[in-house]
Amino acid sequence: MKLELKKIREQRDRWIDAVNKNDIDAMQNILTEDAVWIPAGLPALSGKKSIVEWMGPFFETYNYEFSITDMHIKGAGDWAVEQSSFTSNLIPKDDEDGSSSHKGKYIIIWRWEKDNQWRIERYLDDSAE
Repeated sequence: MKLELKKIREQRDRWIDAVNKNDIDAMQNILTEDAVWIPAGLPALSGKKSIVEWMGPFFETYNYEFSITDMHIKGAGDWAVEQSSFTSNLIPKDDEDGSSSHKGKYIIIWRWEKDNQWRIERYLDDSAE
């Protein structure tokens, strides 16, 4: 299979859109079943179900403004690695005065799945809080 960076970028844009819309269903559709999510300073979350259960309360509590810069993607075959810098603003749904933000870098390992979609197989967050 020829690596098509455009398709990865499109899927990454869907991921950012899901986060910014607090759309947990769209978010879980971008994860592989065996995905591993490694938040900064916290234990790894293994499996789509665990990741969605962890993210759900954040999506219920906050509105997100998530953006990225400095994206780099390399890959071969069914795998690709993305490295980017991000800014994440969290605005409480019930109290805008309690908003917070953090910046950092992340690495995503994308995997091409049998249904012809790129999905997040690993996410590693290196927040510089």
